[in-house]
Amino acid sequence: MVLVTGANGQLGRRIVQHLIARSPAPMAGKLAVSVRDPGKAADLAARGVEVRHGNFDHPETLASAFAGVERLVLVSTDGPREQRIVQQRNAVSAAARAGVQHVYYTSFLDVAADSPSEFAAIHRDTEAALADSGLAYTLLRLPLYAEGLAMIGGLALEGGVLYLPAGNGAVSLVSRDDLAQAAAAAALAPRLDKQVYELSGQVAADYASIAARIARVSGRPLVYKAVQETDYVTAVVEHGLPDWQARALGTLFVAVAEGRMAATGNDFAALVGHPPKSLDCLIHEHFATRSKA
Repeated sequence: MVLVTGANGQLGRRIVQHLIARSPAPMAGKLAVSVRDPGKAADLAARGVEVRHGNFDHPETLASAFAGVERLVLVSTDGPREQRIVQQRNAVSAAARAGVQHVYYTSFLDVAADSPSEFAAIHRDTEAALADSGLAYTLLRLPLYAEGLAMIGGLALEGGVLYLPAGNGAVSLVSRDDLAQAAAAAALAPRLDKQVYELSGQVAADYASIAARIARVSGRPLVYKAVQETDYVTAVVEHGLPDWQARALGTLFVAVAEGRMAATGNDFAALVGHPPKSLDCLIHEHFATRSKA
C-alpha cells in the first residue's frame, strides 16, 4: 500500500490524483491518505482511496495512520520552523515504528548547513532524521513553486515593480502539478537509481529576466528591484503576512541571492519521462490572462 500524508494540501492532493491516474486498477487496498480532517477528503474516499486520520502534532494518531503501509509519501508540513521540525520528526519516528518499507520525502533543493534559509534548516533536519531512522528512503528535493511567482508577480504588476531581496540570483521554477507527477512516479517505480532527486527545471533565470518576461506576456510594465532583506520583511508584514512567514521568505530570497536555488538538471525527466513545463510556458499560463484587452 502507498500512503500520502497531507493529502488535503495543495501538493499532497495533486500527488494522490497522479497516483490514481497512473494506476488503472481500482484503488481499494492499494492507496491511502493521512489527513488531519478526514471529512475534507470525502471525494477521495468516493474514489476508493482509504482515508485515515493522522496528525503530526499528535504522534499517537500515526500508528494507525501508517499501519500496513509499504510506501510512504511524506509531504513536508507548513508553519513556523520549530513546529515543522517537531512534526516531521514525529512522522519519521512513527514510520519507523510502523515498519514502513520506503519513505519518499518532499525535501528542498537547498539543504546546505551554511544556508541562510530557514527552509534549508527544516529540511536538513528531516533528512538527518531519515538517515538515522533505519528506514529506506528517497529524497525528492523540490525547487521554488511556480505558483509563488504567480502570486508575487501579480501583486507587483499593480505597481510595476517587483521588489525582492534576491540580488542577481537565479531560480528554477516548477509547478506543483509537475512536482506531484514526479512524486507519484517515484512512489510507483519498481526501482530507483538514486537516493536523491533534484526536481528542478532545466533552466534558471534571475528575477530581472523573469520580470521582463512577465511584462512582455502581460502587456504591462514590470521591472525588478533588489532590496534589503529587512526592508522586504517589514513590507510584507505590513501587507498582512505573519512574522514567522515573512522572516522565512526573507531568508529564502537571501539564499536565492547566494545562488542556492539555481540548480538545473534532468532528474525530473528521469522520473516522469519528459521535462517539466518551461519557464516561458509557466509565465504565459499565469500572466497572459492579465494582459490588456
